[in-house]
Amino acid sequence: MGALFGWHLLIATPLLYASDEVSIPLFTAHYELLRNDGMKLGEVKRTTTIEDNGAMTFESYSKTTGLAALFIKDKITERTTFILNGNTVQPLDYLYDRSGGKRSRNARLNFDWTAKSVTNAINNEAWQMKIAAGTQDKLSYQLQLMLDLQAGVTTFEYPVADGGTLKQYRFTLLGEETLKTPMGEIETVQLKRERAADSKRKTTIWFARSLHYLPVKIKQGKSDDEFVTLVIRKIEGIQSQR
Repeated sequence: MGALFGWHLLIATPLLYASDEVSIPLFTAHYELLRNDGMKLGEVKRTTTIEDNGAMTFESYSKTTGLAALFIKDKITERTTFILNGNTVQPLDYLYDRSGGKRSRNARLNFDWTAKSVTNAINNEAWQMKIAAGTQDKLSYQLQLMLDLQAGVTTFEYPVADGGTLKQYRFTLLGEETLKTPMGEIETVQLKRERAADSKRKTTIWFARSLHYLPVKIKQGKSDDEFVTLVIRKIEGIQSQR
């Protein structure tokens, strides 16, 4: 499930990389992963931190829990290290590691912005490809969406290094919705990823206005009867902007 099922401790530090109120805060967010029938499949913890060199890291860690853990013992870590170029997220390194189950996989992307290329290393096989300005990885694009929503951007399209190719991730703004969550009611804006007509996967993300547009719900699946949902349970480190 990539960035969905692959979603860490509070550091009480001011907002980072602020630019006219547009910023990426330090936070720890805890989520539950639910099947369409409400069964809990796992837990996800996401964290932003600062590296010694001044870059930021956004890490997502997930594991199966409850009954699901009896059959699937997957643990997934996703991590992107990045800097900001103005209000654009510029990824430097991306890691995806899946272990504990039958489908182990390791992938790493290293971005060279001088050469405008990215080196892909998947299960110890490496190759390079050219990238365009503004290219994101499969985790950093969600941070870029947060920044763009804060800035009032209304067009959401990003080149993303995904699976050894450069794909265009496009999102459409569906509107506003008040979500009922374990944290209470949250005012959100809802974006849907536009995919090819023959694609069976659907992705919708709800972003919280009062939490710097942090994703608080993600729904992904093949149909209205077959999907999983990630829902926020607890947040630390972000002060509500209400």
